[in-house]
Amino acid sequence: MLDNSLGEADYYDERDYIGILRRLVIYAIDIFVLLMLGVAVGIPITITAVLEILPLDPGITFWLVYLLAIWTYLAPIKRTRFGTLGYLICGVRIVSATGAPPSLLVMTTRMVLWIANPFNTITDLCWIGLDSERQILRDCYLGNYLVNRNAQPIGSGPVHLTRYFAMGFAMAYPRVCRGKLGS
Repeated sequence: MLDNSLGEADYYDERDYIGILRRLVIYAIDIFVLLMLGVAVGIPITITAVLEILPLDPGITFWLVYLLAIWTYLAPIKRTRFGTLGYLICGVRIVSATGAPPSLLVMTTRMVLWIANPFNTITDLCWIGLDSERQILRDCYLGNYLVNRNAQPIGSGPVHLTRYFAMGFAMAYPRVCRGKLGS
């Protein structure tokens, strides 16, 4: 008897998953956008501080507004059908294991893991080369996939806990089991 306690999930053609090069382009574009957001947030706060319009500490105000802007860009906007500027330019979208946009909680967790970076970027990029679905480690644990914008699932299958031992890590995370194509 098969264990389907983790449910079912969709899978895509292997060519629909996004590789290292496009991810690097997305990172570069989105980091540039985040830096420009910092400038856009900083200018009016600096002006209000110089003119003494608001009696608030400009440093605290800047970081609160900037962190809210970062969260808005990397969580709610990234999960929309347009995605971030990097996703839009590269023709990419992020989907959950069911093919729907990930929840706001999942996207917020994904953003926090990116900022806190417990899985360093070099390890993530190496992992993409080893993973059949080209997921980075945080997406493996959160059940997200980066796919081509117009990719459609080619099937669904049961989700099982997969164990990996690589690069000094012993990891276990949910993974959809692909069915035989054409059956």
